[in-house]
Amino acid sequence: MTDPALKQACRFVLSRLPAPPVAETMAQLAAHPAAQDAVDEYGAGGAVAQLEAATAARLGKPCGRFFIKGVTAQLCVLQAYADQRGCRNVAIHPLSHMDVDEAGAVERVTGLHAIRLGRHSPFSLAALQAVTEPLAVVVVELPLRRAGFLLPPLDELRAMSAWCREQAIPLHFDGARLWEAAAGYGISEAELAALADSVYVSYYKGLGGLGGALVAGSADFIASLGVWKNRYGGNLVTAWPYAISALDGLDRLAPRMPVFVEKARALAAALNHLPQLRVHPQRPHTNAFQLWLPGQPQVLAARHRRMAEAGEWWLFDGFAEAPLDGYTMVEVQIGPGSDLWSVAQATEAVRQFVAEDR
Repeated sequence: MTDPALKQACRFVLSRLPAPPVAETMAQLAAHPAAQDAVDEYGAGGAVAQLEAATAARLGKPCGRFFIKGVTAQLCVLQAYADQRGCRNVAIHPLSHMDVDEAGAVERVTGLHAIRLGRHSPFSLAALQAVTEPLAVVVVELPLRRAGFLLPPLDELRAMSAWCREQAIPLHFDGARLWEAAAGYGISEAELAALADSVYVSYYKGLGGLGGALVAGSADFIASLGVWKNRYGGNLVTAWPYAISALDGLDRLAPRMPVFVEKARALAAALNHLPQLRVHPQRPHTNAFQLWLPGQPQVLAARHRRMAEAGEWWLFDGFAEAPLDGYTMVEVQIGPGSDLWSVAQATEAVRQFVAEDR
């Protein structure tokens, strides 16, 4: 687990910055122009309405609905498509957030049947075409975090989109990091979102918001989510702090994603020259990638704590088993914290960490 106080005390943070103090966050919210608007009531009006309109426009979709929690948003999406199509089968990747991080909610909460496609990489059009059962929806996570923040090739994604439309099967993007994915592809968010019938985006990951998410799509589909949002307890009496922080992230950080992607690729290229570790993928698809480091997770975690206690570098938020025996996997996610360090500085810090006597 991350030690927030220790991370906050470090001069440089390789990946995600720690949350600022509560008083600082409240002052930022109060200073935002949306703070002058009315308070939303159960998501209607105020900053929430501003956020829904701004995000839908950015994604090139007619409509959007705010959710306080991404899991709730996506369960509502799956339920709505299942109702609409009279089918309980949903195509997902076994490494997707839906399957790995939600405690089996797809099947145990919704009663839907997950058809799992792919293994260690994003699934292909051929894998999709091989499915013989009817599908309520096809879900593609962009990027596929657990596989190393991987994106399917853009031509392949376009081909899957065209095939889904030919088959009249809805395509949904799990785009918690869609801002980063679009930058990785080198296209606009709207161009990417146009390939799907509906898109889910998160506001607290790359955009640094307090929380919350949005689903964008056609007006009829977004309207159909309302009853499911209520059933899943997703209607807060007011959500303006989340909405204002998300608007701020859209303004400040979303336009910087191409810069973060390029810095991630430059850092990965430099780290590829260190013989002790492996970079996956060697050229990051987005602003994030995995490192596979020699050693056991608990040993490296203790070493990392000692390094952080020196007050200079906080490199990694967690240590997990890698797919390679004798190695540990860590994630690198480049954001605004990278303004404070150069690629050369970060590479040297990682080199020193890996080279420490084991």
